[in-house]
Amino acid sequence: MSPLINTADMNWVALLPELTLLVTGLFLLLVGLNKTFNTNRYLSLASLSGILIALFFSFSLWGMAPSASSGQNPAMFSNALLHDKFSQSFNIIFLIMSLFTIFGSVRYPQTDHENKAEYFSLVLFATMGMMFLAKSGNLITAFIALEIFSIALYILCGFSAKHGTGRESPSDKMELSWACQASQESTVKYLLIGAFASAILVYGMALIYAGTGTTEIRLIGELIRENPYSANLLVYIGMALMFCGLAFKVSLVPFHSWTPDVYQGAPTPITAFMSVATKAAAFALIARIFYIALPAFQEIWIPFLFGVSVLTMLVGNIAAIFQDNVKRMLAYSGVAHAGYLLIGIVANSQEGIASILFYLGIYLFMNIGAFAVVFIMEGEGQEGNSIHRFKGLAKRSPLMAAAMALFMVSLAGFPPTAGFFGKLYVYLAAIKSGYVLITIMAVIASVISVYFYLRVIVMMYLKEEDEEVPFTIHRGMGGIITVSAVAILLFGFFPSPLMQLALDSIPF
Repeated sequence: MSPLINTADMNWVALLPELTLLVTGLFLLLVGLNKTFNTNRYLSLASLSGILIALFFSFSLWGMAPSASSGQNPAMFSNALLHDKFSQSFNIIFLIMSLFTIFGSVRYPQTDHENKAEYFSLVLFATMGMMFLAKSGNLITAFIALEIFSIALYILCGFSAKHGTGRESPSDKMELSWACQASQESTVKYLLIGAFASAILVYGMALIYAGTGTTEIRLIGELIRENPYSANLLVYIGMALMFCGLAFKVSLVPFHSWTPDVYQGAPTPITAFMSVATKAAAFALIARIFYIALPAFQEIWIPFLFGVSVLTMLVGNIAAIFQDNVKRMLAYSGVAHAGYLLIGIVANSQEGIASILFYLGIYLFMNIGAFAVVFIMEGEGQEGNSIHRFKGLAKRSPLMAAAMALFMVSLAGFPPTAGFFGKLYVYLAAIKSGYVLITIMAVIASVISVYFYLRVIVMMYLKEEDEEVPFTIHRGMGGIITVSAVAILLFGFFPSPLMQLALDSIPF
């Protein structure tokens, strides 16, 4: 008996952004075989072209995609994928973050490396995997998509460990720099932790399948709602394991311990990419699972997520206070921001999901800008990202110091920056749903964070530099800092249009 394949819902047009990145990535691997084109300049231009084309398709598809208000069926490819404004909004976030990573090619990969095409292809494949994860309508599709971008990131985290040219033999002895050793530690830790997280996640998916008889996210919700026998112990355990697996990806407490070490050792563009894009991808899946597949169990998962959110905010901000390495500080800051984002899930409303989309859109520019400044200022060795490198920056580069100060106050949530409204909309969604206590805890956590954000500003404006720190502002990084600063101010004064776009993107 041959299986029947439904070709009626194969919407290939909706996959144009993903297919563009796939074709571009494969093209880069072939072009890299040619010595003439195996340079950062050619490869980065080709990558940027593919990303910009995919970004154009995503913007175009967003206007045509169904949403909750349209009443159209978003399912395609036999319910394996969902094409809606929600997924296209996440596509835009992923693609903008990938631009930053490509601009980082001024330093990664290095000019004497022969495998430059690998870096750019892996960035595109990681972005493509995240885009498929945001579109997933089936647990199997979600797991495959998650593994696509995870495996790419495992390799990219270790890219600084490529200390040779690619022509060495195993018997050659080489002295490993601190950056190389840190990058090796980063990729090994991320690989091991990621493997455990993936195993826990897929085991949870298997238990949900055993309890309900399906892996389709929307059908799971229907079965549990209509058939009381589907709400069994297997589904409860599977729900818990799936959340634990995704919590590793988002860096929620107590699954966050890998984050500072991995972020510190990875190349800075990859760190920035992971800090936003990985969170966005995982939250896209968390939202679909808890709002579509498991709404019948909200009395169980809302109190649990409530506690995890509060712990994540407090632990992330308190740990960041004691960090002298800026990348580690931003890593713990990212842990705390994952806690803020989780409030939108706890709110259990359409406003809560819209606030997550708005927050991620704002967090994108705050983190891009901050990591762009870190990328410019970083030096060699273990102290290359020390906060003391920012001493006296206001005198040497007033505009860059002003931009960094803007990013810090926006991350802290000061008005009238966009970061203030990012937190405000999340808080309002929680208050409307009756969760005042978690809002109070979030405000307390935000007050704690002010210390380490302002510490960077104090270093730049009130401290004298011990010795002159050389740095070069590349055009790409300068452009990223400028665009990020303008976006933070623009959305700080006019947040309503972006929030309305987020509300229009709600898929359920």
